[in-house]
Amino acid sequence: MIGPGAIGCCVAVRLAAAGFQVTLIDHRPDRAARLSARPIMVHAPEGDLAARLTVRTVPEEPPDLVLLAVKAYAARAATEAAAKWIGRAPVVTLENGLGVAGEVGGALPATTVITGVIYQGANLVGEGEVNHVANVAVYLGYEGRGPDALVEAAAATLRRAGFPADVQPDMTPVVWGKLLVNAAINPTAALAGVTNGEVATRPSLRALAQTLAEEGEQAARAAGVTLPYPSAVEAVMATARQTADNRCSMLQDLEAGRATEVEYLNGAIVGVGEAHGVATPANRAAAALIRQVSAKGHG
Repeated sequence: MIGPGAIGCCVAVRLAAAGFQVTLIDHRPDRAARLSARPIMVHAPEGDLAARLTVRTVPEEPPDLVLLAVKAYAARAATEAAAKWIGRAPVVTLENGLGVAGEVGGALPATTVITGVIYQGANLVGEGEVNHVANVAVYLGYEGRGPDALVEAAAATLRRAGFPADVQPDMTPVVWGKLLVNAAINPTAALAGVTNGEVATRPSLRALAQTLAEEGEQAARAAGVTLPYPSAVEAVMATARQTADNRCSMLQDLEAGRATEVEYLNGAIVGVGEAHGVATPANRAAAALIRQVSAKGHG
């Protein structure tokens, strides 16, 4: 598992609890040492889970499967740095946004890259401690072609760890489906400083999220993408309610003064809209505002 953030720690602990030998990869040696020194804790709906994991900058043995759970903008660099020890092990991307699997595939031309879309409400309480507030769905497959035995095996691994993993005939609609949900909820919740649930219950926030989703839906259809649901707005609101207690990753990033994934979410929708003659003013504005707030956090 590459990445000791909320999703990385959550998945790693659940895999270890299911009996898998898990190494958590952290590019920071100091944090890796601290995380190795104590159990990593996940507060889950069914109760607390804890596992003492091996946390290293490089694994001791070649992996059978690599799960990539870093920020979208860091995915290519993380896999380039790990290419030597990844070898030919299949890699499952668990990033948000558009185009990540392609970037990872470009960094690992000899490796099979499986696209993963993960609907999990998880946030870091502190280093090595995660609130897992919603275990909703995980989808695996390839974009533009059908699954194979590697995808089936990866899905079986995640199911054994308690995740409702489902294999898809084509991940393109699924990637876009998650993109529109994230692009509506994340900047709205992040700019307002609220949990996901308030996006569905506060009229002003609901209206903004609705506009962001509608623009994204128009861009997707102009690009020839068939979405996995009849209404992006309904999907956004259902997800906001299902993950009501979650503080989305973009909000956490702004609060921590970190870079955000906005370029892979609203920025990507703006780019697709420009390519197909679809106006996306709300997404353009949301991306600009997130960039501005994020820049202040780095200042």
